[in-house]
Amino acid sequence: MKTQYAELPADQCLVQPGEAQFPSKNLADYAKVAGEEKIAELVKLGEELKGVKVQQVNSARLGGGVAEMLHSVLPLENLLGLNASWEVITGSMEFFTYTKTIHNFLQGKIGVPDLVGTKIYWDTNKDNFKLINQDADLVLIHDPQPAGLIAFLDSVVRKRQKWLWRCHIQLSPRDLVITEFLRSLIESYDAAIFSSPKFLPAWRIATVLILPYIDPLSEKNRDLTESEIRAVLDKYGIANLDKKPLITLVSRFDPFKGHNLALEAFKRVRKNIPCQLLLIGGTACDDPENLIIFEQLGAKARKIPDVHLLNLPPDSHLEINAFQRASAIILQPSIKEGFGLTVSEGMWKEKPVIGGNTGGIPAQIVDGYNGFLITPGQDGVAEMAERITYLLEHPAAAREMGKRGKETVKERFLITRGIYDELLLFKNILFPEN
Repeated sequence: MKTQYAELPADQCLVQPGEAQFPSKNLADYAKVAGEEKIAELVKLGEELKGVKVQQVNSARLGGGVAEMLHSVLPLENLLGLNASWEVITGSMEFFTYTKTIHNFLQGKIGVPDLVGTKIYWDTNKDNFKLINQDADLVLIHDPQPAGLIAFLDSVVRKRQKWLWRCHIQLSPRDLVITEFLRSLIESYDAAIFSSPKFLPAWRIATVLILPYIDPLSEKNRDLTESEIRAVLDKYGIANLDKKPLITLVSRFDPFKGHNLALEAFKRVRKNIPCQLLLIGGTACDDPENLIIFEQLGAKARKIPDVHLLNLPPDSHLEINAFQRASAIILQPSIKEGFGLTVSEGMWKEKPVIGGNTGGIPAQIVDGYNGFLITPGQDGVAEMAERITYLLEHPAAAREMGKRGKETVKERFLITRGIYDELLLFKNILFPEN
């Protein structure tokens, strides 16, 4: 048995205020990846929005795809001439427990919000309203946690300030109470941004589709040397990759991410082919459910040889990069998924990715071409095991699939395309007459 843990203290998730530390950005470096023409188009659009004050607001400085995107977006927006800022709401663990419950309800779990939790939600949003820049031209709110901030906006400021709401989760609520809670709130915004056409709600608000993206030059996605990769593997005791290829699932520990399904598929594959499985996540500051699911997985993983289970600090980007590059196969067998940036991350490293056919994953994977799609849930376990077996037994096909995956990401899922889409939306919202 080879199960490994790197647990965090229980208070690691407590949200604390703090300034973001941004990496330096250089458009010339992005031009080497995305091409001179695309950067020129981006620069031109930035010039049209020069000086525009944009404020982005979410619920975590570290941990999760939204925080990662903003760490890359903010310096680039400012480099392009905008006046961009980023604020993070703070709150009690009771607040984030409630908002995670709402998150799960919106993705299809049955339930009704409790009245105490609802009061905590509104009290927390009211307390955080002081973060809003009254002089901003445009405010972009991410996900349900800070969505209530708009309710406390002065009517005079509201007339001249545009508010956008971006949904990073898969909306598939099965309860009218949950739907109405969010609908009535979001319809007060000027527009809503979604990650997949599959879950655009029929709300009375302008809706925009913007596919998420990765930063190819970030610590999580930049090229690594063999020595850098080897150092990470040695640190966590992952060896014998030639004899036991590594299969990796990178995701926060969440009931919809398919960790248990990956364990079941791995057990089937391992009966016939030597291999090892890595389940790796990082604590997100706005997700108190993470540690509970991590402990539940640990109880199961201890009984299965060649399983590595890691819960790392949310800024472990180099480690995740190294693990993905050392892997033979990347898994993302989600049951529900807003988009699943780990799919594009794995494809960028030229790895074949097996993902659940749900949410935004099919927007990234063309089944059988640059990866494999499987049925979400228990019905997909046998499919996952079959796809893993095929890729391990046909390494040349796996390499070709990985190359196609990287080309897909280069064409559709890089930050240069994503920021262009967002700035174009800003322009159309702020200057509709142009």
